[in-house]
Amino acid sequence: MRTLSTLKTIEVMPLGGRIAAEIETDLGSIGPQEFELIHKAFLEHLVLVFPKQNLTAEEQVAFARRFGDLYLFPHGPGMEAHPYVLPINMPAGLGEGRWHSDATFDPVPPAISILAAKELPSRGGETMFANQYVAFESLSEGMQQMLGRLRAVHDGSSHGRAEDKTTHPVVRTHPETQRDALFVNAEFTRRFENMSVKESRGLLEFLTDHAHRPEFCYMHRWAPGDVVMWDNRCAQHYPVINRPSDELRRMWRVTVAGTPPVFLSP
Repeated sequence: MRTLSTLKTIEVMPLGGRIAAEIETDLGSIGPQEFELIHKAFLEHLVLVFPKQNLTAEEQVAFARRFGDLYLFPHGPGMEAHPYVLPINMPAGLGEGRWHSDATFDPVPPAISILAAKELPSRGGETMFANQYVAFESLSEGMQQMLGRLRAVHDGSSHGRAEDKTTHPVVRTHPETQRDALFVNAEFTRRFENMSVKESRGLLEFLTDHAHRPEFCYMHRWAPGDVVMWDNRCAQHYPVINRPSDELRRMWRVTVAGTPPVFLSP
């Protein structure tokens, strides 16, 4: 049975065992105090679900700006009237997604993604999320120490942008919580720095599989009007491509800019 915890003027309902919570509020009219409570809940739960929102583009952008400057995706144009609003249309039928954090091929990848449901299929099209704090903390002390010394190469070749390449620490210290999170993913991480792809393969495959063990995860089944936000600095997500071929799943995404990933060794 799910439990309710009350943060003054808003209620936070945990959804998964290790990640995600739901908050019922009107994001278009929250005040400074409500925002601070939402921010606190976000840092604790990594993924927040806000049901029945139906935000306009202006309202979605305004909510995102409360968290910081916005991020323009290099591989996809935003709406003409709202360049920071990126339409996301899921492919039809049955397909395989990849676990990832958004745009880690960028030297300064985004911090927060905010996705609003605009048109949903009758079934399918879920999104899964995995807690990368717990992914790191569940590793042995010896593995944690070794990973703390490694960096990894990320590139955008899966998005047709192989020239977009950078390196990041394999373990990332969150700039707000100061907690350490695993920071490699199957979509963009290619190899470890100063190692070949072949030399990297075994450990990298282990880490990218370990990152989304079921006990770290929450799967969101979208409902009309849902807004879901997640922390790319400490969570991965996976688009489930399974909707009927004659039905649409349309979303709007607004993204908050981040800071360069760093690992602050103890």
